[in-house]
Amino acid sequence: MVARSAPMGQVRRIRRAVAVGGCAALITASCGSAHVSPGLGIDWGRSALVERPAEAFDFGPGGTMAPPAGPGTAGHPGHFPGQAIMADVIAMRSGGLVSVGYVYPGWFPVAWTSPDAIDWHLHRLGTTDFTFPVALAVGADGTIVAVGRSGSSPVAWTSADGADWREHPVTISGDGLVAERMTTVLATPDGFIAGGSIGPESFGRHARFWRSSDGVIWQPVPDEPSAFADAEVRSIVRLGTGYVAIGATGTVQQVTGSVAWTSPDGVRWSREAAPDLQKGRAVSLVEAPFGGLVAVGADLDEREALVWTSADGRSWRLVPGESSRRYDGKIRMTDVTAVADVLIAVGNYINLQYGTARAWVSRDAIHWQPSTEVPVMEQGEPYAVVVAGPGAVSVGSFGAPDDYIPTVWLSPAR
Repeated sequence: MVARSAPMGQVRRIRRAVAVGGCAALITASCGSAHVSPGLGIDWGRSALVERPAEAFDFGPGGTMAPPAGPGTAGHPGHFPGQAIMADVIAMRSGGLVSVGYVYPGWFPVAWTSPDAIDWHLHRLGTTDFTFPVALAVGADGTIVAVGRSGSSPVAWTSADGADWREHPVTISGDGLVAERMTTVLATPDGFIAGGSIGPESFGRHARFWRSSDGVIWQPVPDEPSAFADAEVRSIVRLGTGYVAIGATGTVQQVTGSVAWTSPDGVRWSREAAPDLQKGRAVSLVEAPFGGLVAVGADLDEREALVWTSADGRSWRLVPGESSRRYDGKIRMTDVTAVADVLIAVGNYINLQYGTARAWVSRDAIHWQPSTEVPVMEQGEPYAVVVAGPGAVSVGSFGAPDDYIPTVWLSPAR
């Protein structure tokens, strides 16, 4: 396996889902009085039609996978020579879905599009090595924006259809000697807000926010030294007329807790004292169907998947633990979304080397029903989930710890 701690540290962010046509097709009543299939988030299958980059996955004659050989082989002998990660997914306003991620060898940016969540086609965002798009948003006019980093600089991309992309440099707020990265992006009524950090790969980081009216030209918001210290932004949502963000404190190797920020306009940010957030690593944020906010993640040792709730983004409460979110190994939630009156979270649990994908469903953010254990979830790492088209769609990778193969899971299974 190729070491990927730095890139994967950027995946813990997230965006919000946009349902196709404003109301996911799985909902069987009107949006105002919707109910969802009982299998949504519980029953999962896997799409077999995800296009793989040829340079990472060497196909032999007839479309069969040829075992790699030689010193460039990733993992153990007989495993693929490369990797590909699907880091985020979102529904396009014109229909269909788009996912972004990156490919090794080289770590260069790619995207996938699908008209139906089943058949996924590969597209290039560029050819520059060490470039990682990790988060997506869709603007009011349908513009798709991806954000991430290229080398030591933040970068954004825009697209009208998820297939053809334009890359845009992002104004940095530091001196260029220390890496800056975008980790999350949110569409707003007047443009986009992105969050991330500045700081070395393996040490402490300082939170950053950017604003853009079109996804093309970005400006960093003024630094707030005390509010942004020792933190990286992971997720942003709109609440009422303002905004709430969450992030991690500490380093990539040693997360020490989580932090929240609130803002009336996306420019001025206040750090909120929230003792319960310090008990774990919160990575994804969503406005709850029943009001307020829900954040998900894990405890600091990743022994329990954690959930927090907040009415206003300022005060936070850690939801009591339950057996469905504990594991005698490692367990974590990586993303959460909402449809009708249902919350769906995804993540995985790990026993020794091998992990298993897992999803959870809740109607109150307190009690979480785990997904059915089926073979298609084994060795899976879901990083993002969206509700669109015929059900829930989650993206990530399959085959860890030796292979990282781009993978899409579908719920209900079909």
